[in-house]
Amino acid sequence: MGAMTQGVVAVVVTYRRLPELRRLLDCLGRSTIPLLGCVISDHSPDGSVAKLANEARGLEIVVREDPSNPGPGAGWSNAAAKAIEHFGNEVSALWYLDDDVVPASDCLEILLRDIKGAAAIAPLLSDTEGALWAFPEPEEPDLRRMIRKAATPAEARLLIGDAPHPACWATGACLLVTRRAYERTGGHRSDFWLLGEDLEYSMRLASEGGLAFTCRTAVPHLPIPSDDTEAARRGGYVKFCSLLQNLSYLSFHSSHSRHMRSYLPGNYRRFFRTYGWGWTQIADATRCLLGGIVQGQPAGGSIGQRLRREIGNRHG
Repeated sequence: MGAMTQGVVAVVVTYRRLPELRRLLDCLGRSTIPLLGCVISDHSPDGSVAKLANEARGLEIVVREDPSNPGPGAGWSNAAAKAIEHFGNEVSALWYLDDDVVPASDCLEILLRDIKGAAAIAPLLSDTEGALWAFPEPEEPDLRRMIRKAATPAEARLLIGDAPHPACWATGACLLVTRRAYERTGGHRSDFWLLGEDLEYSMRLASEGGLAFTCRTAVPHLPIPSDDTEAARRGGYVKFCSLLQNLSYLSFHSSHSRHMRSYLPGNYRRFFRTYGWGWTQIADATRCLLGGIVQGQPAGGSIGQRLRREIGNRHG
């Protein structure tokens, strides 16, 4: 693990999710490898995160407030830059985390041990039932087939073993990036709005310095369910449209996307299975497809912005 253990800064983006954020900060405070600090990009307008940070003990927390809510890509990029600015040369690695993950106390220790010479490393992710929720995309085709047979993180570990493996991309819910890789590759793009900016960033890391993943730790991804199920469904629809446009863009306009376009039809099928085959859904999905592939825009561009406004107007 070496000197990198002395300078890890957690980087978190949050928006009106205090219970999840409080839970995450408690986890970070129990890490077997003490963190140098934590930088939070707070996109909520009420200053509640700063109050929570002041109450935390045993962890230096820096809050960067941005009530304009520019999206996670901009939030992570701004928070990472703030981490370098505030902690300076002491920073050895940036640990990007969703505010609703629950890393075990030894998670960082395992990531630091398994990163070896890679630019970045990600773990497996589990859901509320302990099932395998997400995993980095293995470079090796045989491993891709094998890991898709696993129902749980434990099964994935049995199938492909403990050794860290090269990956093509990973979700950004938990991603450890070395300082050297950050300085070479930069941060997240801000023009994806929501969903997909993490994939693009991990693809760049994989292409320019190497991305690894390990099965020796699995991080629970546990968002607290909304009390308003209808509002959550509408919000999920908007987010899914953003994901479709971003994946369409990445599949045809990124030199790092490798075989991602082979998964594109499956994501569109999943959208229709979730929200139905009505004319409205077909029209929205078509706009996402054309906006990403033909017009070459991620969801943060004018096409995605216009679609989100129209979806919002449908619901008053």
